[in-house]
Amino acid sequence: MKKKLVIILSALGGVVAVFVILCFTLFSLKTVEVDFRTSTAVLTGQAQEIVESGEFGYGGSVLFMGKKNPTAKIEKSFPYIKVINIETVFPSKYVIHVSERQQVYALELNEKVYICDEDFKVLEVKEGRYEDLETKPILFKGLRVNNSNAVAGEFLDVENKVDVYSAFVKNNRLLHEQMSIIESIETGVMKNDINVQEQYLAIKTYSGQTFILKNAVDRLEYKVMHMLRVYSQIYSLIGSAIDRDDLAEGDNVWTKEKLDSARVEIRSFYLPEGHEESDMRIDIYPQNMDN
Repeated sequence: MKKKLVIILSALGGVVAVFVILCFTLFSLKTVEVDFRTSTAVLTGQAQEIVESGEFGYGGSVLFMGKKNPTAKIEKSFPYIKVINIETVFPSKYVIHVSERQQVYALELNEKVYICDEDFKVLEVKEGRYEDLETKPILFKGLRVNNSNAVAGEFLDVENKVDVYSAFVKNNRLLHEQMSIIESIETGVMKNDINVQEQYLAIKTYSGQTFILKNAVDRLEYKVMHMLRVYSQIYSLIGSAIDRDDLAEGDNVWTKEKLDSARVEIRSFYLPEGHEESDMRIDIYPQNMDN
């Protein structure tokens, strides 16, 4: 019985030994490559440097090596990189799938301008003011940032961030279209009609109008949908009455000049009964008119 047990254990030990040898020979990491999933501008020609920044443990087994630390090191060393994943290609290769981050927002903090992507990763930190930038990512005001001394490669810790970028993408407006429409965004808190504090977005367009999206954290993509509809059709109001209960005469007439600086307020209905999820109330005012 003891002899049989020794034979079984020896056989198991042999299998384990063969497995370990295979792990550190056949499955030892020999090659790391970069696969760009988007076009590149900033990262062009830097594939080898990207691989080196990951500090991969060549010779270690691809079955057991972690990928979290190399990912963090790459993203820290190259602020414009977004590591999608690191794929294991058996028996001995890693492929780093990456995309190039885009300049989406600009934040003014500590007399500097922080250029960030949609995730508020800091891509660059520039001295001076936003007006001095050669390129114009969207200026985002009113954000409460807990780590305003962050450096390029780190993420800003924003308490009241709102994913404006994604809301526009859901409405088929990619970054270049967003940047052609939006001059700046400001967020803050205001009391609504029932005296409850809500976060708002004030989106100023290059055509002059300001769109106030009330309770911005609720169904933002639908508010953006209505904003874009009004934005594309607002000048069709020329000649109609500002106050629709009165006649279109005198000062109660929409003109191009008034529409150039109009304020458009968009909010959800307080009572959902009788309304679709996407339904919103829309009010348009001359800029100097109190509602």
